[in-house]
Amino acid sequence: MYNTWYNADALTNDNGDDTGLDVDINAYVQVHRLVHVTEKKLFGANWAYNVIVPMINKETSIADFGVDDSTSFALGDVVLEPLALFWFRDNYEAALGLSVIVPTGDYDPADAASPGMGYWSGMLTLGGTYYLDSDKSWSVSGLTRTLVHSEQDDTDIRPGAEFIIEGGIGKQFALDEHWLLRPGLSYCASWQISDDSRDGHGTLAGERKTGYGIGGEVNVFYLPWLLQGNLRYVNEFGTKNTAKGSSFVFTLTKSF
Repeated sequence: MYNTWYNADALTNDNGDDTGLDVDINAYVQVHRLVHVTEKKLFGANWAYNVIVPMINKETSIADFGVDDSTSFALGDVVLEPLALFWFRDNYEAALGLSVIVPTGDYDPADAASPGMGYWSGMLTLGGTYYLDSDKSWSVSGLTRTLVHSEQDDTDIRPGAEFIIEGGIGKQFALDEHWLLRPGLSYCASWQISDDSRDGHGTLAGERKTGYGIGGEVNVFYLPWLLQGNLRYVNEFGTKNTAKGSSFVFTLTKSF
């Protein structure tokens, strides 16, 4: 279960400068993810499948445009991933996945706080973790997602494709026979890699979105229960044509 608290008080233009608009965006997203990793092998990897269900609470205010919208804990767009492959090796782990994002969340072009995006998306996930020592205490990781979108029914605009990467570097410590602690540094970046199909409300088709983020995290693993919690903070910078803010993410994972 992922819990994300996001706040932004600035919108940037195509040069990465603050537009000066009086903006306030607050969102809480609770995401439930169920993953089943099977013993079946494909290309030497374990085949897995999973579903991701987000619940969204969002408040968006842009005083200059008279925008003041909110959503109270509504269903967002569900992700279905029927094909995921996991490779587990001595010095690295890798993953590849193909999924579809279903527009299950409500979308209204006149509502800036809509929990859904209003279009279908296909997503390719590829990434992995590399261990720098034989004890697997030092690790570096990177996970990429490439998204291609369909046309948005209510606006007849097809958003441009996106490429996203996130990961970090961490050091794991065994506190005792039950507890593992892994602090680390984290990063993320996103690029819109193709233009929107045409201009939209307040946006130009050729103005692509870009964003970067850096922060820190700590992961705690309680071995007897196969239960782990992860707390991460990320601060955004270098954004273009999108919001700039910060986020806290608390993830709780239970393995069976």
